[in-house]
Amino acid sequence: MAESRPVALITGASGGVGRAVAKELAQHGHDAALLYRSNADAVTEAVQAVEEAGGQAIAIQADLADPDAAEQAVDAAIQHFGMIDVLAHCAGAYTAWKTIRGLSAQEWQEFLNADLSSFFYVLSACMRHMHERKSGVVVAVSSIAAQACQPRGGQAAAAKAGLEALVRVVAKEEGRHGIRANGVAIGLTETEMGADAERHWGEEATKRLIASAPLGRQGQPEEIARVVRFLASDEASYVTGKILQVDGGQIIAG
Repeated sequence: MAESRPVALITGASGGVGRAVAKELAQHGHDAALLYRSNADAVTEAVQAVEEAGGQAIAIQADLADPDAAEQAVDAAIQHFGMIDVLAHCAGAYTAWKTIRGLSAQEWQEFLNADLSSFFYVLSACMRHMHERKSGVVVAVSSIAAQACQPRGGQAAAAKAGLEALVRVVAKEEGRHGIRANGVAIGLTETEMGADAERHWGEEATKRLIASAPLGRQGQPEEIARVVRFLASDEASYVTGKILQVDGGQIIAG
């Protein structure tokens, strides 16, 4: 009898990083439940990539900013596969790029709902399942925005800092129950959301940012995916509560 494959639940699976993570995990033996909000065509590509790698995949449409929808999506994944071994949270929201004084209360709340609360809703549903099984791994894709605290990026900085805090709390709460939790703070990466940031900064400012980084280039989604896969694997069995910067040196502390 063939050994069952571990199952990854991947949020933001229609985005550039989410699709790359789905493909990377599938190539290393995972089946996948692919959660997406609206881009059905893009998530179909992710499903095909998983299947081409020999895995099984299902696509689940859900607005994760809705707590009921998030819980139903997790339940659907568990009903289909029987378990979730890895939560790879790759979902993110587009920021309004406004100053604190110019950001409305509604814009603030909508962004936090989409970018932070959505993670909490999926995380809490997965934690109940993983806690019962005494096994599981959480890998959340964050951003160097939490450290950079750039002008007109206040809501993004706050949301990503909150996401990273939740990762650390889960690591402390659930480590004795067989669950690890880590994050990946990415820099400017060649994705749809990265292109949105470039449009905001402008061509010249973007060139200066890239040139100032030690590696002198943007990241690729596949480079992010390889780190996510490492953290999700047994190779990282003694790593928990950490936020790994994968940014080409765009931010170097010290």
